[in-house]
Amino acid sequence: MTLGLAARITLVVVAILGAGVAMTAVLSAHKFERTLADFLTSRFEFKVNDIRRRIETQLDLGLTLSDLQDSPEILEEYLQNDEQILSIEVFDETGAVLFSTDPSFVGDLVVEEWLVAWRASRGRETWSAEERAAHVIGAPLKNNLDRDVGSLALRYSREVFDGSVAAQTSRLWIIGAFVVLGMALFGVVGAMLLLRRVHDDLVGLREAMDDVAAWRRDGGALERARARYPAFAAFAATVLSARDEIDEAIVEIRRLDEEQGI
Repeated sequence: MTLGLAARITLVVVAILGAGVAMTAVLSAHKFERTLADFLTSRFEFKVNDIRRRIETQLDLGLTLSDLQDSPEILEEYLQNDEQILSIEVFDETGAVLFSTDPSFVGDLVVEEWLVAWRASRGRETWSAEERAAHVIGAPLKNNLDRDVGSLALRYSREVFDGSVAAQTSRLWIIGAFVVLGMALFGVVGAMLLLRRVHDDLVGLREAMDDVAAWRRDGGALERARARYPAFAAFAATVLSARDEIDEAIVEIRRLDEEQGI
């Protein structure tokens, strides 16, 4: 009985704890994802702005964007220094790629999403877009007349981001599972220890009630209950006295019936 009662109580506690742990894990994973995303965005925004300053320094000399012949070397330098960078492109107002760390992209048109994001970022230092396997951070390029002449775009891999989020989520779920399992075992043992006295009391009262039900005034369980539970002893005494009075009343009724029958 103790184990059954302890298990039922523990089941309720573990269910509540499990819901709390699950909610905490989900919120923690979401918080980690946002924090990591903000960190990576800030990191690559810094790189993009650094490239933009170097290119705009040359534009301030009066050169056009297509005339910046050392731009490929600048882009390649950043590509080689960070393995997460997939490619860096510089494109003009029409969306045509002028320079790229991948020569096969030169002359191609960038995707419409990049143009939309760039044009919607007027007045801001950076713009962003999403691809299936990459994040894109871009920055508009202005000449010495403060006129937009194009933009640069840096694509960096989602692999590290997605892998880190997945790994952290798995760790949180594993930790949560161990917490719930540990609390379940601790809860069963703790509940059994805490309920042992209650269990003994319930067993004693049940046995005492069996004595009362069998009208055993000298039953062992009833004698123990009189010492430990005065209120119950008074109740039992009242029940037994009532039984005696009922028996006496029945005997008297039968006697009267017999006398009238004579």
